[in-house]
Amino acid sequence: MRVLSILRLCIAGAAGAVAAAPALADSYPSRPIEFVVPYAPGGASDIVVRALAPQLQKQLGVSVVVINRAGANTAIAATQLARSAPDGYTIMLADVALVLNAAVRQTSPGYDVAKDFSTIAQVGSAPLVLFVPASGAADLPLFLKQAHDRPVNIANAGPGSLGHLAAELLQLRTKTTLVSVPYRGSGPAMNETIAGQVDAIFTSTASGMPLVKSGRLRPLAVASPEPLKDFPEIPTFDRLGVQGVHVLNWWGLIAPAGLPADISARIAKAVTAAMRDPAIVERFAALGISPSTRDAAAFAGLMSKEFAAWRDVATRAGIKVD
Repeated sequence: MRVLSILRLCIAGAAGAVAAAPALADSYPSRPIEFVVPYAPGGASDIVVRALAPQLQKQLGVSVVVINRAGANTAIAATQLARSAPDGYTIMLADVALVLNAAVRQTSPGYDVAKDFSTIAQVGSAPLVLFVPASGAADLPLFLKQAHDRPVNIANAGPGSLGHLAAELLQLRTKTTLVSVPYRGSGPAMNETIAGQVDAIFTSTASGMPLVKSGRLRPLAVASPEPLKDFPEIPTFDRLGVQGVHVLNWWGLIAPAGLPADISARIAKAVTAAMRDPAIVERFAALGISPSTRDAAAFAGLMSKEFAAWRDVATRAGIKVD
């Protein structure tokens, strides 16, 4: 009888634990959430997070604390995120650097893109544009002619950066000689381009178009299948006869692997509501970012596709970053 009584108590305890599990999930969130930016303050990712954070705070009912954790082209923040508890209290705004780190490096960046993260939702994307100094080539055909006649220098923010990979992709597609010139960040790369020390740079409209308006840069082509809604005057590479030069930066929320589906859905719902806010729409437009609310599965599919595409470019171009 004593054994039977103990067994009944165990069964009752197990049933109580099962009943308590949904209650614990229903209590999320019950404390502040850390929203990690894998860059220093001031860049596009930082601006996006600081625009989203107050809206997520409003939707979720708890404080959302922005944490800047820069270094190693986002790998430091991503590695730390991968080792965090998958409880929804640590999330990160990832961009394409998350997959580039893994696609171009000979050694692991400290995480496995396919295994270490849970995707929550994509929030936006923006293609790169090829810019030249005001004194540079008048249009893309002339630029490519120059690159056939002599080596042409293209600045980037460092080895393995999106600008670096974009130039390698253009070189593969056009069989030109484009020399990568790495700098310690996008600021120095842009300054040298403006000064005419290099022939071109791949960068975003947010960085480049204000300098076009001031007469210091000229846009030659946008690396997207369709023209930009806000800058329809910039032709696509496809329209100019260079097919397949599509270079997209994207932003989305991720968490450590194993994030419960109901918590992920709750955060995604808050993100979707936040993206309807006119102030966020205006902020994204100013950065040249097209809003997107891809769900977790679609966002994971995009990341997988991007990893495979950039790994192929890195392999074909012989890029080795350690």
